[in-house]
Amino acid sequence: MEHFSTERLIARDWTAADEQDAFAIYGRVEVARWLGAPPAAPAASLAEMGERLERIIERNAAAPQFGLWPLELRSSGQVVGAVLLVPLAGGDGEVEIGWHLNPDHWGRGYATEAGRGVIDLAFDDPGRDEVLAVVYPDNARSL
Repeated sequence: MEHFSTERLIARDWTAADEQDAFAIYGRVEVARWLGAPPAAPAASLAEMGERLERIIERNAAAPQFGLWPLELRSSGQVVGAVLLVPLAGGDGEVEIGWHLNPDHWGRGYATEAGRGVIDLAFDDPGRDEVLAVVYPDNARSL
């Protein structure tokens, strides 16, 4: 299912066939070091990534208005990253947006473009007047 699209990107549901693309993002220390509190370890193998991806797919299916979705290039179908819209842990109805890009695709404006797309999606909910982006203070690229 497509969740939103932008000029260059489509945010859609993950499939098991995306395991290699997910590993190209979440198997990288330069991505994983900024994810979670405490930061997550990178996926150590394709098998581990497959298990993580199964859990992500299950969570996304349980609450389809929220999720962590791959970002696919319209021009080629290549997955260049992921974007998220999720309830903030411990928040009172607050939602978080975020983006995780494959470092091979940094510096091309995909995070900014995906961020704008997910903000638009978040504000499609008429009851929502705020979204949050949580970032480590020394993550200059994300800031």
